[in-house]
Amino acid sequence: MHGLHILLVEEEYLIAADMEQTLRAAGASEVTIVANSASTASLDFSDFQLAIIEAKFGSAAAVALNDRLRAAGVAVVVTSADHAVQALFTDATPLYKPFDAPALLAACEAARRRDPSLTERA
Repeated sequence: MHGLHILLVEEEYLIAADMEQTLRAAGASEVTIVANSASTASLDFSDFQLAIIEAKFGSAAAVALNDRLRAAGVAVVVTSADHAVQALFTDATPLYKPFDAPALLAACEAARRRDPSLTERA
């Protein structure tokens, strides 16, 4: 995570704050937190090397956000408590809720390894 700028899309403030703390402790240089997919409209995705997005079943906005992030060359981790949601995100790394800090970091590393060209952007 060293030096990465990470986009974190999570509507629950306490969960987002805990995730931010874990990511910063692992070396992330910056973590930008937004509450939902709609809040990302004005962001320049080229600023991010990794995104962690919360997805709920049937969330077309989260699917569209994932597609935009992947098109911009950003590695994506999708968090959800619903295992069926992961079928909508075949090109993202799944992280099932609830999860702990080691699982979060492992998913982030796995997402970065999925596409070797993404690791060059760090």
